[in-house]
Amino acid sequence: MSDLLRADLIRLGRSTSFHLLLIAMLGLSAAFMAMQATAMDYTVPLSRVIFLPMSMYGAAMAAFVSLFVGTDFSDGFIRNKLLVARNRNILVVSQIMASCIACLIVYTVVTIFTAGVGRFFFENNVDMTTLLRLYGIGIGMCLATGCLFCVITLLCGNKTRAIVWCMALAFGMLFLAMYTNGKLVQPEYKDGVLNAKYVGGVRRVVYGILHDLNPCGQAAQLSVWSVWHPIRVMICNLAVIAVASVTGCILFEKKDIK
Repeated sequence: MSDLLRADLIRLGRSTSFHLLLIAMLGLSAAFMAMQATAMDYTVPLSRVIFLPMSMYGAAMAAFVSLFVGTDFSDGFIRNKLLVARNRNILVVSQIMASCIACLIVYTVVTIFTAGVGRFFFENNVDMTTLLRLYGIGIGMCLATGCLFCVITLLCGNKTRAIVWCMALAFGMLFLAMYTNGKLVQPEYKDGVLNAKYVGGVRRVVYGILHDLNPCGQAAQLSVWSVWHPIRVMICNLAVIAVASVTGCILFEKKDIK
């Protein structure tokens, strides 16, 4: 597996699409900072800006992972990898690891860039301990994202089909996060009156789990500098990684590679 992973990481370092992805995400970060710095008539705190680019992280990584992993199928190189690997499970795990590393690199570079540049333009209210804690929670989001899109691409077995499915899922998760976030941020009372839009009881628990299970929902929480249930978020990420990895290994073992 080490040989496969090393080859994928070398290909990742030389990938034009990966370099373009980094540039695009850094450009998006700069655009968000410019909008926050110029569009608001008050001093914006740095904490509001650092994780803001993560709102489009899911769509960006869906496009890249499906393209990066799917290229092996379109070029026919997947058969050569199957010859090197002892079994198909090793191939699946190595591909997942390479995808997760790519997601983690993008997440780390964009976060460092936004925090470093933003401190010159926004009110620096960032506590390093809180930043590191939120960054650590975001790592789980990255690994779950990379694992999920990689497995989908492997099971599609076709680059074009994988891009369509991954992008559809990414935007579906984004819209779901917007919906669940809109429900969960509603206060129980407004001006001393019961808020008709407030969701409580079992429905609130269900919306909360969906929000924490959704990488885009986690990104929404990071962007407001508050993760409501950190332990549940970590458990959800582990569950997504475990289920996606096991499912990918089982189904890819039965897949007909042409």
